[in-house]
Amino acid sequence: MNPDEDTADTPTFGVSLRGYRRAEVDEYVRSVRVKAERQADALREAQARLEELGSDPAVPLEAPGSGAIGARVERIVALAESEAREIREQAAQDVADMRAELERESDQARRFREQAAKASAEESRRLVTRAENEVAKLRETRADLLDQLVKIGETVDLVTERLEEKKAAPKPRQPDNRPKPRDPVADAKERLGKAAAN
Repeated sequence: MNPDEDTADTPTFGVSLRGYRRAEVDEYVRSVRVKAERQADALREAQARLEELGSDPAVPLEAPGSGAIGARVERIVALAESEAREIREQAAQDVADMRAELERESDQARRFREQAAKASAEESRRLVTRAENEVAKLRETRADLLDQLVKIGETVDLVTERLEEKKAAPKPRQPDNRPKPRDPVADAKERLGKAAAN
């Protein structure tokens, strides 16, 4: 197996948010399956041809004696034997090539699955890390808001306390403009004085 040949057959997939683009990977896997099915059909066909020609390519076809047929017929038979041998050898080579190609395609499909799984796992790790960072930021924001809320509560308590102190403090006296009640003793003396004068 030629390493350059292997990398030349390696497709490149565009990377999306969660790994390789699924449509590209599915299309490639579908094309590999179609190719493998074609090669398997060709392999079955070659094996059938090989069986038709005889299972042992080393056993030559029997040539009738030269006395019964002419030299021309012997050449035709020899040529047919030679062609049959070449066809068997070619069929055997085709079978070996197809097996090797199927193995390469299978290895390549396995590598693509592994790459896709690895890319998906890496993307999952990135998403988890991003989510953890977001949670940490939200917790920090929550703590800041709670601190601000505590400070606001303390300020409200302080203002309320001052207002209550103001209400409880004695107010400065206003001048009393109401008529003062009369002293009954003084009032009685005044009436007696007026009565004595009359």
